[in-house]
Amino acid sequence: MLSNERLGRFTASGIHNLFIGGKGATKDKYIFNKAEERVKGYSKSFSSRHTDHGILNESEALENFVATTGINAIYLEERYYPINEDSGATPDFAVMDGDIIIASGDIKCPTEKFFEQKMMMFDDKNSDYQDVPKEYFYQAQCQMMALSRSNEILGHPPVTEHYLVRYLTSTQYDDDGNKIEINLPLEARIFYKLIKKDDAVQKQMLKEIEKAVEQRDLLISIFVRPIL
Repeated sequence: MLSNERLGRFTASGIHNLFIGGKGATKDKYIFNKAEERVKGYSKSFSSRHTDHGILNESEALENFVATTGINAIYLEERYYPINEDSGATPDFAVMDGDIIIASGDIKCPTEKFFEQKMMMFDDKNSDYQDVPKEYFYQAQCQMMALSRSNEILGHPPVTEHYLVRYLTSTQYDDDGNKIEINLPLEARIFYKLIKKDDAVQKQMLKEIEKAVEQRDLLISIFVRPIL
C-alpha cells in the first residue's frame, strides 16, 4: 500500500501534468486533487484491470529483470522518498553498488501497448523524451531526484540513471489459478530502457512544483473557509 506521506504532495506518477503548457484542465485538475487530498487526509481510490495486473506481476517482473540482466536490483517495498516537503517519489526498485543506490527503477506491465512501447526504442519518434512515453520520462527524472536526495543525506553521490522495465505477461489463468503464459520466450517479453538524468528538466521540475504548491495552498485556503 502506498505511503500516506504522498497525500497532497506532487509525486512522480503524476508529475508530467505540471509540464502541460499554461495551466490547462489536466494540470489544474492534478493540483486540485492534491489540495483535496491534503484537506481530506486520503486520496481518491483508482483501480482498473490494467493497474491490478501491474501490481500483481511487479515482483515477478523484477525477478525476471534481475535474472535476464544480472543487474543488482532490489525492491523498495513502496517506500516514499521525499525531494522536499512538497514532492517526492516511490520508485519500484533501486540498482545497487554494494550498499549505495546508483539508479532508480520502475516496472510497467502493459497489457495493450507493450509492442508499441518497444518500437519507440527503434523509431526515434520520441527522442525529446529519450524514446519513452512522455509521462514515463518525467516520472524517471522525479524518481532520480528523490533517490539523489536520499543519497545526499547519506553522503553518497547523486543518482543519474533510471531503468524503465517493461514486462509482458499473460492476463489469462486456468481453472486452478495457474497463469497461461504468452507463448514467447522471456527475452522477447521483457526489455528495459536506461534513462539519463536531465539537469535542465529536473531544474524546471522544481520550479513547476513551487508554482503548483502556491496554487494548491490557495485552493486549500478556500476549501477550509466557512461559507456564512
